[in-house]
Amino acid sequence: SFSADEVIRKRLLIDGDGAGDDRRINLLVKSFIKWCNSGSQEEGYLQYQRMLSTLSQCEFSMGKTLLVYDMNLREMENYEKIYKDIGKDEKIIAAAHEKISECKKQILQAKRIRKNRQEYDALAKVIQHHPDRHETLK
Repeated sequence: SFSADEVIRKRLLIDGDGAGDDRRINLLVKSFIKWCNSGSQEEGYLQYQRMLSTLSQCEFSMGKTLLVYDMNLREMENYEKIYKDIGKDEKIIAAAHEKISECKKQILQAKRIRKNRQEYDALAKVIQHHPDRHETLK
C-alpha cells in the first residue's frame, strides 16, 4: 500500500542525515539474533565481533553528528554576534552621516561670513579714500 516515494521519505526520516544509521541498527539486530542462535563458539565469536564493529560505527556516527550539532550552535552564536556588530556599525555610520551634514552647514555659514567680511573690507578701503565727515563739513 506504500508508494516508493513514501518508503524513501520514511527511510530518510529514520536515517537522519543519510549516514546509514537505520541499516546499521538493522545489521546489529540481525547480528544479535545470529549470535543468540549461534551453534559453535567460533560462529558466536564472529557474530560478537560483527556486533562490536557495528556498535563502533554507530558510536562514531553519533559522535560526528554531535560535533556537527555543536559546530552549528557555535556558528549560530557567531552569526548573531556579527548581526549585532553590523547593527552597531550601521548606527555609527548613521551618526557619521549626521555629523557630515552638520559640518556642511557650518562650512556654508563660514563661507557666507567670509564673503561678508571681504565685502566689508572692500567698502572700508573705498571709504578710507574719502575724507571723514568732519573734514567734509569744513
